[in-house]
Amino acid sequence: MGNQIYITASLGVAVFPDDSSDIDELLKFCDFAMYKSKHKGKNMCTFFDKQISEAYFRKLLIESELKNSITNNELDIFYQPQINALNNEIIGVEALIRWNNNKLGNVSPAEFIPIAENIGYITQIGDWILDKSLKMTCKWKNKGYKFNTISVNISPIQIKRSDFKDNIINACSKYDIQPSSLEIEITEGTLVEICKDKIRVLNELIESGVNIAIDDFGTGYSSLNYLTTLPVNTLKIDKSFIDNIKSKNNQAVIKSIVHLSKSLKYKIITEGVETKEQVDLLIGLECNIIQGYYFSKPLSERNFENLLKSQSETLKSRKLLSCN
Repeated sequence: MGNQIYITASLGVAVFPDDSSDIDELLKFCDFAMYKSKHKGKNMCTFFDKQISEAYFRKLLIESELKNSITNNELDIFYQPQINALNNEIIGVEALIRWNNNKLGNVSPAEFIPIAENIGYITQIGDWILDKSLKMTCKWKNKGYKFNTISVNISPIQIKRSDFKDNIINACSKYDIQPSSLEIEITEGTLVEICKDKIRVLNELIESGVNIAIDDFGTGYSSLNYLTTLPVNTLKIDKSFIDNIKSKNNQAVIKSIVHLSKSLKYKIITEGVETKEQVDLLIGLECNIIQGYYFSKPLSERNFENLLKSQSETLKSRKLLSCN
């Protein structure tokens, strides 16, 4: 007795008949406007208007078109190299999904991936990305091109599947790829929120050789305790730290992450590196593995293979010079 309870409400409003004369459609519009209230900070009221209407119908169109994206061959993968800045050699590559639709044009992954998760289509997309990425890895390895790992982003919905681990191991086996050549990227939020049973699955994947990276490290959770208990091989420092790397505070944070990672035997990758000044500062902070536009933007399959071929020829030339 005597306890105070505080209640907040996120409201969405659609007006009859201005927005629609159909009851079911009006309810959908109200629901969509309500979610806009939540996204704007909660505890507010949002009216369904033309701008919201455009966003709503675009979302519906994305949902509809996305379901046929694989069968219509609309999805593609671009590859962004991860470079050892000390010798400019490619040590890894991240596979990045792209979608070009006849009605929508190029749609950003930041827009369509959450929608794919909401409609349950992310599992099909995730399986497609994994299969195509490992197929290309097999092709490039058979041509003699050198790199250690290919990184694939994994949705929390994929991890919740009972066949998650088997799918990954079977995909590696299908293309005769060592599990150690695959790195799956998971966000901090995903890693912290998944249940103990799935933590066991991730540990089993690590034991099989698969690498696990925390993507966008430093943006999700202030507690570092989970690093000592959850399965991790790699930390990818978020671009926001790199953008402000001139700041002494940011440099101090990066340096602390590096020292922590060395103690825990984690690999460090810095994302979003765009200038030589950033590269030089990162090398000084002992962050040598770099991913970003300074070295290369994400490349099509053909252009990335040309990059691998160029590196292979350079390495051969170095060996010949050293032998002479």
